[in-house]
Amino acid sequence: MGRTPAASPTTKSATTPDGELKQITVLFADVSGSTELIESLDPEEAARRLGPALAAMQEAVRRFEGSVIKVQGDGIMALFGAPNPQEDHAVRACCAGLAMQASIKALPGDPLPIRVGIHSGEVLARTVATDFSTDFDATGITVHIANRLESLAPGGGIVVSPSTRRAARQFISVQSLGPQPIRGLSAPLEIFQLTGLRRGPTSQRFSDEGTRASFVGRERELALLERSLERVAEGDGCAVGLVAEAGVGKSRLCFEFAERCRTAGVRVLEGRALAHSRATPFEPVIDVLKAFFEIVADDSPAQAREKVVAQLDRFDHELTTELPLLTDFLGIADPIQLREKLDPAARRDRLNTLLRRLARLAGRDEPAVVLIEDLHFMDSGSESLIEVLVEALAGTRILLLVNFRPGYAAPWMRGDRYDQISLAPLRQTAADALAAHLLGDDESVAPLLPLIADRARGNPFFIEELVRKFDESGHLAGETGAYRLLRAPDMKLIPDNVQAIVAARIDSRPEMERTLLQTAAVIGREFVAPILEHVAGIAGPLVSAALHRLSMAGLVYETSGTPVGSFAFRHPMVQEVLYHSLVSERRRALHASVAAELEQTLPDPGGAQAGFIAYHLEEAGNLPQAASYNMKAAMWHGTRDPAQALDAWKRVRRLLLGLPLEGPARYPLLMASGQIVNFAWREGLTAADVEPYYIEALGIASSLGDMRAITLVTAAYGRALASTGSAIDYVAKVSEARARLHPQNHAGLHTLLTAIRCHALRLGGDLPAALAENDAALENAHLVEEQDQQTLGFRVLVWIKGMRGQTLTMMGRFDEARALAAELIAGDEATVDVLHRLLAHAIMTDIAWGLGDVALATEHSAAAHRLGEKSGNPYLMVYGRAYAGLGQSMRGEFSEATTTLNGVLREARRRNAGLENEARILCDLAYVQMRAGLAERAQATAEEAAAVARRRGAKIWLAYAEWLMGGPTSTAFKELVVETGAELLTRLPDPRRP
Repeated sequence: MGRTPAASPTTKSATTPDGELKQITVLFADVSGSTELIESLDPEEAARRLGPALAAMQEAVRRFEGSVIKVQGDGIMALFGAPNPQEDHAVRACCAGLAMQASIKALPGDPLPIRVGIHSGEVLARTVATDFSTDFDATGITVHIANRLESLAPGGGIVVSPSTRRAARQFISVQSLGPQPIRGLSAPLEIFQLTGLRRGPTSQRFSDEGTRASFVGRERELALLERSLERVAEGDGCAVGLVAEAGVGKSRLCFEFAERCRTAGVRVLEGRALAHSRATPFEPVIDVLKAFFEIVADDSPAQAREKVVAQLDRFDHELTTELPLLTDFLGIADPIQLREKLDPAARRDRLNTLLRRLARLAGRDEPAVVLIEDLHFMDSGSESLIEVLVEALAGTRILLLVNFRPGYAAPWMRGDRYDQISLAPLRQTAADALAAHLLGDDESVAPLLPLIADRARGNPFFIEELVRKFDESGHLAGETGAYRLLRAPDMKLIPDNVQAIVAARIDSRPEMERTLLQTAAVIGREFVAPILEHVAGIAGPLVSAALHRLSMAGLVYETSGTPVGSFAFRHPMVQEVLYHSLVSERRRALHASVAAELEQTLPDPGGAQAGFIAYHLEEAGNLPQAASYNMKAAMWHGTRDPAQALDAWKRVRRLLLGLPLEGPARYPLLMASGQIVNFAWREGLTAADVEPYYIEALGIASSLGDMRAITLVTAAYGRALASTGSAIDYVAKVSEARARLHPQNHAGLHTLLTAIRCHALRLGGDLPAALAENDAALENAHLVEEQDQQTLGFRVLVWIKGMRGQTLTMMGRFDEARALAAELIAGDEATVDVLHRLLAHAIMTDIAWGLGDVALATEHSAAAHRLGEKSGNPYLMVYGRAYAGLGQSMRGEFSEATTTLNGVLREARRRNAGLENEARILCDLAYVQMRAGLAERAQATAEEAAAVARRRGAKIWLAYAEWLMGGPTSTAFKELVVETGAELLTRLPDPRRP
């Protein structure tokens, strides 16, 4: 093991003694055939023979800032990315492998062939303290695979895994060795031999990718760069800096601008600083100069020198006197020619003068762009040469375009020849367009779009990497732009490259700040300072100061909401990477502490925040308590947000199914299953969807002899049947349930079922019978118990009045219905929920329909539509849009009404929401088509409406369809009006008449 001095209390460490999960790259290297080599040597001779090779291996690792953690016999184990944070750990490991090969070959005597294996993946990284030192260790399958790859490498070869190749794909050249069996793995693994590095033009990584993502959302920034190019074309050389966080699109914007320049005949010279630039100084400037002299990777040193001479002759023959200095700097010096010995300061001054002269000559006649990327990684030597270049810009036609991350600054940026452009994340529309371009337009991938948008937050690189991760993990099938979603996406997946970037930022912070960040990540994307203090066990002033520093570093920010001291992570991926880094035992302990703190500090832990507590309890492994708090959350949401309530009840059931419950202890499970059935019609679940829950709940209720539960779950299942099946079945189920009850023994429950039967009869089209049931329910509404009202999720009296208004409207008793609707509209929101408020506006729209009052219909159809859209509830959205279509129809906006009603039908059928209104919507559509003169189409639509109405047992809408097909004198229509009592239909204007 590698040894380091025991850490003092102030020593920074990137891991805790308990360990953290980290994405790193592991390198193993050894001398091939070493046993045969030292078989006849004593230990000292063996050490002398192998020592130089081992030293060369270690030096190569240290050159690229890796950590040798084990030296044993003839080989080493090294880590990149831990304990030193490095976002390019895979690239560094590959560079180190190639460097140690070169160093071994340069050793005197017979070269020793070495084998190198490199693999990137997750490890448990931790420090292990002993009495004398602190050892760093990494364990996990990643370490084993790297070790196995070393054994598969040929002598003198370097083998990398697919994950390393993927992480370093822009910078390395490899050759596939095909799938190979790896001891310990269930399936063969394709491995690759590392053959070299690829520097080339920085933009090559975009031009080489045939599946390059679309370029969106940067029109403003491109225009600014175009104006800068116009400026330099007039002889006013300048520099422009693009600043943005990692992944926001600096490099892509530079590529697109460079491509436009090349198309316009403007020369572009590129260079890029890498994260390990300190190990390869001056590389960005060397790349620019090689591009200037048109030197390519395949050129031999002699060919390269010829190109340099030709260019120098072209501009100024006197410059050839500096040829030895220049070729030495470029690494292409003539080995025969004696090198002039210069002290470093003199050499630097001559290089500066040469670069200044070359810049002024190169930018004298034609515009050119010098593009240098990632200044935040640049070595100090390159920085000084960039400053020289900036000084030379005046009077040239050179545009120096640089990019870097926030926090980088250079003295020359304060000059008047420098402009800066800040890149923000993509706007939502542009980000969605990028994700849609990558995924394609298959319906199955539509649910991924909002999920990716939520996690990427406008970062194009994150969007691309998330799509790539879903593809590699088997969630997607197909290819870029034409994917299909195969299974529900695992939103815990974090792309390796994204994790490397984020983790490097986090690991560079001091230990206390990392502890606070990890604790905050467990609390959630948003957190408050007092809870963070108590859970982390760190004093308030220290936490406040640390949060200020983390805010300045762009990792968190203070929100403007309440309570005071509320913070949020700057980007969701920061929280996700932090959370994922915690080992499971520590994560569970933190969740338990957060739950306990919330229970103590929240003013109403059983209210709006109950679900938050439940989440932490579940993650802590406390399933019974998690189920209890989820139940509280479901009850709280029941009258406010049906979707949230349904999700909470599903969580309750999932948690309880994992517990050994017997007898009365099964009541919570009964309640959960029953409530899933109860909320089905509002959230687009079909009767078939909820049938298993109905059977489960009915079985538990029967075993417990609970008549109330049997009755309510039967009625709820009937309502689900009405939504996607037949109103006739609904009436039968409710009648069956009520028949089990004695009115005197279960007065409140009997009243509730009477109200439900009113609803079923109205949907079925027996308006007189529905009104009679409504009379009885209205008289006894006060008997309905509060727990049953909570079960339904709304106030029963409000519901009874709403149904009464609907029934009276269809019976043509408009004045009575209008008064009820007005009462609901005027009611406060705590009493009249959004469902019944929308229902009241629907009643008024139907009254306007029957009266032919366009203004009244316009007012209330618009209100119904607004409420439906605002709710986000599928059922209410279908309801509101259908009435919007009716309003358009009454205004004579036939094209708009057709579009609206067709859209409503598609949405209702796709989401199984509001399908009890399907026949009505079809009738309204047929009416519009008839008014628009599309007689044949209207006839076909009306026939479809009649068929749907018969199937659903909806006699009112069957009457409407008969009226459309046969007119007001149709016998079938007249008979159905008498049977249903739907007098409103007789007052409608005949669409056949002009």
